[in-house]
Amino acid sequence: MLKRSLILTLLLSGLSQAKDDFSSERFLGIEAGYGTVKSKNVIGAPEENSGVEFGLRLGAQNEEWRTTLSGHHFSKNSQEYFRTMLTFDHFVWTSLYETDDIIFKPYLGGHIGWLTYEDKGGVDTDGFIYGGQAGVAWNVMREVDFDFGYRYSFSDINQVDDIGSFVFAVNYLY
Repeated sequence: MLKRSLILTLLLSGLSQAKDDFSSERFLGIEAGYGTVKSKNVIGAPEENSGVEFGLRLGAQNEEWRTTLSGHHFSKNSQEYFRTMLTFDHFVWTSLYETDDIIFKPYLGGHIGWLTYEDKGGVDTDGFIYGGQAGVAWNVMREVDFDFGYRYSFSDINQVDDIGSFVFAVNYLY
């Protein structure tokens, strides 16, 4: 319970800071990806599952930074995962390639969050996750950008070692 309270406090604190610092560009987005989860099955043997994951995101950004609150769902075989994360990305170049219509922004970042894991074999647990991500954001229109990246997360849950995902997202900027 203490871990949940700590993470909730961090998430709310980050969002309140994001509102003040990034009020010029907020966004709402959807994402789809292909992830690999390294875990342990009911008897403790190593197991690796790959499959499609889906998520929603809400955030704010400026020329250099992006803060995002997101939720992701992954289901494969008898296992289900749900992640809620707060991510912080730094745009490495504010504009590596720029024309009248397209702005290309590579980024590096980190994330913290909460993972809920459920196995149909009777295991139902949750815990803390953390990790990093790298990718590219393309602002193709004034109100829309595309995001392609790789996210890698570690977990403190005994049954889940790590999660790696390639993710594609579409964000509506408002």
